Amino acid sequence: MRVTNSMTYGGAMNNIWKNARYLNKLVTQIETGKQIQRPSDDPLISARSLRIRTILSESEQFTRNVQQAMAWMEVSEAAFNSILTGTATQPSIMQELNTLLIQAAQTGTNTLDDQRAILTEIEELYKQMYGVDMNQTYLNRYVFSGFHIDQPPVLKTDMTGRSFVITQTFGMENIEKTLAFHRASPTSMPEDIKINLVKLPYDEVSFTSATPAGAPALGITLADGTAVTIVTITSDDAVAYRPADFDAMGNPVIHHIQDTGELIMTDAVRELMQNAGGLNVTYEKSNVMTGELNPIVYFQSTEITGGVAVNYNTDGQNIQAEISPGAYVTINSHARDVLSAALFADLKHLFEFADSLITSDPRVIEEYFRSPPHSLTDDDLNDSVQKFLSDEQAMFSSAIHDRINNMLKYIMDHAGQAQREHTSLGANMARLEMIGIRLEEEEVAYTELLSDNEDTDLSGTIFRKNGAESAYGFALQAIARTVQLSLADFINR
Repeated sequence: MRVTNSMTYGGAMNNIWKNARYLNKLVTQIETGKQIQRPSDDPLISARSLRIRTILSESEQFTRNVQQAMAWMEVSEAAFNSILTGTATQPSIMQELNTLLIQAAQTGTNTLDDQRAILTEIEELYKQMYGVDMNQTYLNRYVFSGFHIDQPPVLKTDMTGRSFVITQTFGMENIEKTLAFHRASPTSMPEDIKINLVKLPYDEVSFTSATPAGAPALGITLADGTAVTIVTITSDDAVAYRPADFDAMGNPVIHHIQDTGELIMTDAVRELMQNAGGLNVTYEKSNVMTGELNPIVYFQSTEITGGVAVNYNTDGQNIQAEISPGAYVTINSHARDVLSAALFADLKHLFEFADSLITSDPRVIEEYFRSPPHSLTDDDLNDSVQKFLSDEQAMFSSAIHDRINNMLKYIMDHAGQAQREHTSLGANMARLEMIGIRLEEEEVAYTELLSDNEDTDLSGTIFRKNGAESAYGFALQAIARTVQLSLADFINR
């Protein structure tokens, strides 16, 4: 076959370009540190790298999820530490609260003024718990508010002009058998009455306002559906703490003390409630004020502002972080499970009860004893006034002591509920920490695998590059010698 000059030149140039492309590929691999620059260079390596990068991307996202979840939970943990755990140098609020209640419950050593001073300290702890610890935020989101992350569990501003229909369920553990007082006249000795008391978290609620369609009906029923007759009165009413057992229709009667938010029942109605398994209470609360529980966060509630019913549900509001495909961890604790509405109501009513015990004006009592039918000497008059005031203070002190003793019993239940939630939070944090460690190890392993799959073997590539440079140089020398020859060169020979 005849080989022309153009065939020689074309073949030589093609081989040179092949060598040049191969040399360029090796140089690029050394410069970039990667075996391939585009998927078409090696589809097998590309497909494997794509799978590894997808896994790495998911792992990095799960790592970010874990980090954000841990940050959220650490804020919650700080609140729990303040409320429950404390430190070696600073006891928790619950520990201080229990200590102060025990101190206030001591008989024979505390005067009425001493008890009130202790209750003032307790009220400061109460404000810390509900006003600060329950309103903890992470990135301006309230950590204890469930899905309503823009709503503080305890209000920071008044909800003026807004009305809510709230439903609560009370069990036997929510009934307090305690003392109440009634004074028939400004100059009569207060009468102590043993009552069965259920405490609502709000004062000035209504059971009679009309509600729009879609809102629950107002009223009280036993858990078995038995209707309860509500008698709404004020604490100044002479019969406020003496409800009847049943009305004319045979329905059980409960007194609602409007200005205190108390529900009062007799022993007979209490027994009916026990047999029925509890009490369902649905009421309307308007104008919820700063420092009160946010009904949107704490209760099954329906806002009826403007005649339109808007329902707020507090069930199942668990914020979850995805930690692996299809696997989730709950990162939030709900306000009602940390510091319950029952604890709020217990403490609030304790402070209000102490404030309601107003001792008589000595001048009024003195004037009373100066008036007929009394005919006392100045010494007898002074003794009578002092005895009246002393007996009154002793009675008030005894009543506060009774309520504080009840609180000592209930505070352990409230602390136990918060402790269970704290334990659940701790378990989830421990799980997240282990998952975070596993994700870090996975990321290292897959990064190494990706490197093995994609990265250039520098020593081998440099060796091949040196060989390619030699081949390229020899090819250039060969073609140079070839292209210099012509037919004339052969004729001359």
